[in-house]
Amino acid sequence: MQTPQARVPGPERFVLGLALCAPLALIVVALTLMQGVNFGASSSVVNPDSGDRLVAPRPAPLNLAPPPTLAAATATPEPTATTPPVAVASPMPATGRTYTVKPGDELKDIAASYHLTTWQIIDANNIPNPDSLKIGQVLEIPDS
Repeated sequence: MQTPQARVPGPERFVLGLALCAPLALIVVALTLMQGVNFGASSSVVNPDSGDRLVAPRPAPLNLAPPPTLAAATATPEPTATTPPVAVASPMPATGRTYTVKPGDELKDIAASYHLTTWQIIDANNIPNPDSLKIGQVLEIPDS
């Protein structure tokens, strides 16, 4: 049975140690070059046994007065009585009539103006193609 031999650390261990310590050294150098960081100065923490006290300036007093208004106070207006709006029915064309197609008319708009579906107008007029309306064509408007 062989006994394990101790390995002698080679240059790879030195390189590994250097690679691990180099960033730490760079951080320490960067901190010492920063303004306001002084590792040799005494701490700002006060020892409670000493007679020294850490004194901070008092904050400015608060102005608790409300800000001035831009306009003088006005009296509250009295509400006036108004009549409620009256619902007015939309003008609906009379039923059982005819409609003459004008430029720009579409079957869906004609049906909507009479509160009908397009199929009711198509069935009442035997229209084979709803997109084939002609200007001047007279449509029978069925009762709803």
